Order: sequence, then structure tokens, then C-alpha cells
Amino acid sequence: MEIQDLKPTIGIDIERVGFKGVRRRVSLMTPEGPMAFDVELDLYISVSSDRRGAHLSRNVEALYEILSQEGSHRSLEEYLDSLALKLLERHPYASKSATVARTSFYVDVDYEGLTGVEPVNVEVEVSRERGGDTVWSVSVSVVGLTVCPSAQTAIASTLGLETNIAPSHMQRVLLKGRVETMGEIVRIEKIAKALHKSFSAPAITLLKRPQEAELVLEAHKRPKLVEDVVREAIVNIASEISKLPDNTIIEVEALSMESIHPHNLYAQKRTTLGKLRREKS
Repeated sequence: MEIQDLKPTIGIDIERVGFKGVRRRVSLMTPEGPMAFDVELDLYISVSSDRRGAHLSRNVEALYEILSQEGSHRSLEEYLDSLALKLLERHPYASKSATVARTSFYVDVDYEGLTGVEPVNVEVEVSRERGGDTVWSVSVSVVGLTVCPSAQTAIASTLGLETNIAPSHMQRVLLKGRVETMGEIVRIEKIAKALHKSFSAPAITLLKRPQEAELVLEAHKRPKLVEDVVREAIVNIASEISKLPDNTIIEVEALSMESIHPHNLYAQKRTTLGKLRREKS
């Protein structure tokens, strides 16, 4: 009997144990054609209270077996699901497995005629319970701008200007949207599109001076609090995935990197499609 198979001194189960940050290239055959992603993978299983540990070299064996099936998966979710299932096969004593992939993706951004192909950070997770549920989630993080409506109103009053042309301070906002389903694929582009629409303006890599001016002026026509951004993102994501069932979970969080304060602002919302539908009916 190996040391991992012995009883622990303290009989407490472990929810997740495994490898974090394993770097690999994953090749997929998506509906749009072949794609390759450089990913960081996390590979986890559960350990019961009557076992001291897990045989973690089996995680790598499971990974190599799935890697050998290059091009046989349509999405990162399907790839991770196959890997999570393989982990349960390799660890018959485990009741749960989880696999996570972090990578970058590029999406088209179109804002008032200003366009760009912008990077977004993506995290996909699949968790499996032996004989139970399988949960898929995809998180997308984007960067954008907000114009403060409070300062804009005060400045307009002070200078006797129309509110929508009054200047205000701007801040960079990190916005993350997450969708959790019972095995449904949610496209990265749809979440990114919903998030980019939720700012005063998205951040665009290449802007000439006239375009910078245009973006700033247009952003001032859409002043938003961080709370506004989160509310709009929730609704925008729900609109993009409207065909999914009521138990689909949507979570949004925003971190506003304040320009005139030494601190930052944060807002978060987690709900289900069903709850949103009931609230709007």
C-alpha cells in the first residue's frame, strides 16, 4: 500500500487537489475551422476523508491521453469535459474532478464606427461529480472606460453647460462576465460583445488623434456609475444567451480604477436567467 492510500491523521476531505498552471497547446476543430490555444491548465480531483492523498501523476497521464486526441474536440469546454471524465477514470477513489483552462482570445470591437481586434482574457472550467451533475462555465474579462456622471452633472451646473457636453473624469474599468451552465456551450464572442456594450466606451488599441477625440466625446454622452456597468452587463449577457434554460447562472463583476481617488470601486452581481426573466415580466 502506498502512502497516499493510508488513512490521514486528520479525517477531513479535500475538495480539490492537483496541478495548477500546466502549460500546453490545445488544438481544436471548431465549427469555424481548426484553432489552437496556448493555455494554462488546472487539473483537480477530490480526496475523501479516509485517504491521505491522491496519486497525482495520474493527472498528467490523463492529460497526455487527451492531448493525443488532437483535433477531436469542438471547443475548450468539450476538451476540458473529456479531461475531467478521464481524471475520474484514472482516480476511481475520487468523487469529483475539475479542469480549468486560462487563455487569451481576440474579438472584433465596433464602437461608433471605431473598430479594432482586441484581446480578452478567458477562463473555462468544467467540474464533474461521479454519477451526478456536470457544470460548464466560461468567464471573459475585458477593459473599457467610464465617464463619471456625478462629476459631469456638477461641472455642467458650475459652468452653465448642457450635461452631455460637460467634461468629467474618466476611469479604466476591468469588467468580467461569467456564465455557468449544465453542459451548454456559450460563445466567448457573445460574452465579450455584451461586456463591451456596457461601458461608456470600450478600450481600443489603435486610435489616431481624431479617433481619440471621437471616442472621448462619445463616451461623455454615456456617463455611467460602476453599478450601471454591472447592471447593463447582466442584461446584455442575458440577451446574448436568451435561449438557454432558467437555471443558467450569470455573474458580473467590475473594478473601476479610479482616476481622482486613491482607491478603486467594485461592484458585483450574480443571478440566473430565470430570475431575470421573472423580474422583467
